[in-house]
Amino acid sequence: MRQAGSRCELLDSTSRTGSKSRRGVKEYAVLAASVQSASLMRIGIIGAGIWGNNHALALTTHPRCTVAMICDRDEARARTTAERFGCAWTTSTEELAAAVDAVTIATPDHLHREPTVAMLRAGKHVMVEKPLATTVADARAMVDAAEEAGVHLMIDFHARWHPLFMGAKGYVERGELGAPVMAYARLSDTVYVPTEMLSWSGRSGPEWFLLPHTMDVVRWLFGREPVEVFAKGYRGVLESKGIACWDAIQALVEFEGRAFCTFETSWIVPNSYTNVVDNRLSLYGEKGGLELRNEPNLWVFGDRFHTPFSSEAVTRYGKAWGFQYESIRYFVDCIADGVRPEVTGRDGLVVTAMIEATLKSLAEKRPIRMDEVLGTEGQAPGARDQGAGR
Repeated sequence: MRQAGSRCELLDSTSRTGSKSRRGVKEYAVLAASVQSASLMRIGIIGAGIWGNNHALALTTHPRCTVAMICDRDEARARTTAERFGCAWTTSTEELAAAVDAVTIATPDHLHREPTVAMLRAGKHVMVEKPLATTVADARAMVDAAEEAGVHLMIDFHARWHPLFMGAKGYVERGELGAPVMAYARLSDTVYVPTEMLSWSGRSGPEWFLLPHTMDVVRWLFGREPVEVFAKGYRGVLESKGIACWDAIQALVEFEGRAFCTFETSWIVPNSYTNVVDNRLSLYGEKGGLELRNEPNLWVFGDRFHTPFSSEAVTRYGKAWGFQYESIRYFVDCIADGVRPEVTGRDGLVVTAMIEATLKSLAEKRPIRMDEVLGTEGQAPGARDQGAGR
């Protein structure tokens, strides 16, 4: 374990110029800070990249926990992030497991299984970034590990914490839209994301990086399980740049009760677009509908016409503000209060299966039943994936 410098410098309690009573006050302050620190939940973070830093921002400004250690395979990256947030760092997941109470994981999409299963088997509650995994086999292994260890596994589907989507959920819960009929969900990025922002885009794709958000949100709003997927896609633009992944995909997903949604995603939106992200949702029920466009109402005229990236934090009053941080803090609250998180391992498993079905449909050019990828043919709906609720 390596220890970076403390973020808060304490006054020297043995100062020669201070009086005895002054030393006592300082010693009491040190003791009080030590007791407070000991009572906080100790969190470890695995992955010190872009989103791992966001985890640290969220957690170091949450009063119910302390970031005890950051782990990354890249020693320089681990050290840099630890120095930024004033905590210990390591390149060993075993060392991290011995030092913390719970863990958040922000490794690249295709590298979730190994650290997640290791932490779960070590008896740690875990929150892992979306997607839970990039294969159903990996997702099921992670869900099973949580169940066997008797600990919680939460997936960071942070779109559920966005005020727009929470507002939409309210209309659904109040019954104002009626039973779901159809929806259209688009989430795309400018070509900047796969070509400049991510070093591992060829190991992912818009389906793994973006579809988890929209597929989870629509499943959450519908309150129905997916039944069948049929997809079309296009590739060639990113491949010409040496990035082996899909450019754009549309997937038509049927849910229980005959409701359906068209999911659209792309990684080749021109950089001239007004935002890094293009996100829209339309949802119609038997009684009503709603539409939303997820972008700030702040329009900036400078060297170009644009809106700020909605996932960027606004730091004011000593705290990073943003919906993407609230899900991370919620994980800590659930563990501290002994409450099962609303977003469970099973949610992650089903979304991974929806995307795997999408890719299978693209490869085989036919509709794919969810039973085919989940391996639940012949089982009654209520029997599917029981025990995967953690």
